[in-house]
Amino acid sequence: MDQKNSWLTPPPLMNSSCSHSRPLSEDYINTVTLWGLTQALLILLLSAGILGANLLVIFVINSRRYSKYIHAQPRYLLTSLASNDFAIGLFVTPFGFLPAVYHCWPYGEIFCQIQSLLRGALSQQSAVILICMAIDRYMCMLYPARYHRHSSKKVCVVVISLTWVTSVTLFAVMVLPRGGYYFNSTGLLACDPFFSRASLRILASCLFYFPTTMILMYCYGSAFHVNKLRLKRVVCSALAPHEEMGTAGVESLVVQERRLSANASRTMAAMSLGFIVMVTPWTIQEVVAACTGTKVPAFIDFLVTWFALSNSFWNPFLYWLLNNHFRRISKELLLTKVFCRRKNKDKSQCCSSSSSVMSSHQMAAGRNDFEGLSEKYWGEILERTVSSNSLQALQRVYGHPHANARPPVIPNGTVVREMRLFESADEDV
Repeated sequence: MDQKNSWLTPPPLMNSSCSHSRPLSEDYINTVTLWGLTQALLILLLSAGILGANLLVIFVINSRRYSKYIHAQPRYLLTSLASNDFAIGLFVTPFGFLPAVYHCWPYGEIFCQIQSLLRGALSQQSAVILICMAIDRYMCMLYPARYHRHSSKKVCVVVISLTWVTSVTLFAVMVLPRGGYYFNSTGLLACDPFFSRASLRILASCLFYFPTTMILMYCYGSAFHVNKLRLKRVVCSALAPHEEMGTAGVESLVVQERRLSANASRTMAAMSLGFIVMVTPWTIQEVVAACTGTKVPAFIDFLVTWFALSNSFWNPFLYWLLNNHFRRISKELLLTKVFCRRKNKDKSQCCSSSSSVMSSHQMAAGRNDFEGLSEKYWGEILERTVSSNSLQALQRVYGHPHANARPPVIPNGTVVREMRLFESADEDV
């Protein structure tokens, strides 16, 4: 018990550095194992997947084609979450590749300090953004009038900025002092924040997991329950026989808007559920290891830690899987922007010079204008021809018009010759 409650000291980073271990020596190169190469390959693939998937999400949800399927606040929150996961794939996960192969830290002490700060701050920020998304969906589905009155783009940006500054400041206080970081040679294979007491380690794990889980479950559970009851009530009132058609139309629009909000909330709820599933084993491991004072086996520590980090890849994958508009637009953008293909039958290449593209557009526009003008003039000519022929046919069929009637005029302003003959005959009589 005295050992558990005593102050802990981090292992010296110098003993784990590659300069101390001399990785270029022949004896050290022989320590490279198949399991280490497998770890390095998994880290490399996961880092590439995180970068590519989150970059696709950022690019698609901020495009003009996708703007009509998502509102401003969810778009900002999803962009912030994807940017945060992209930063994890850029500044945290790739730096475990070389330590997995050589079993040492090759980047120096300063970079270890920065990397442990980013590891803690970015992971905590992901949980905070998921909480903001859950609260946003809760307010939108339960209190839509108040939500649309008070929520705005500026409020969303301010909240995201404040949460980011808070996360960085909190972990800077813990990590930047000497002894607040260490090289995790079994789990992360990179630098992690170090807690000098076991109680602090338990507190950090619980604050990261339990408030996030409870808020996510409460917000999404309440929102879906109330939205289901409200949809039933609105549909019944819209189908009532004594209601007017105008009211029914308004109610149908409200139902459609709420269904769109429910679809967005369902996708975000799936992402939140994925976070809970991925992070739960890591939280249990941290609490058990801190309470018992034992060291987790290296194999289990690596799998559990990187399973939790893979949440940065599964977030965009779940969004792609559950959103058909996102799948369609991402496919179109990949074909047109990345592979330079047009949506036509022969799928010809569109990677041509800007001058040829502009000239082709101008020629097509001129051709369309000429065709439109020709159709307009030919339509007027045909209309005049039909009108004059119709008047002449009527004169032949119905005979002499009344004396007081005015002579019909063809659209070009000329008078029918037969009508003049009829008028002269009537005056003689």
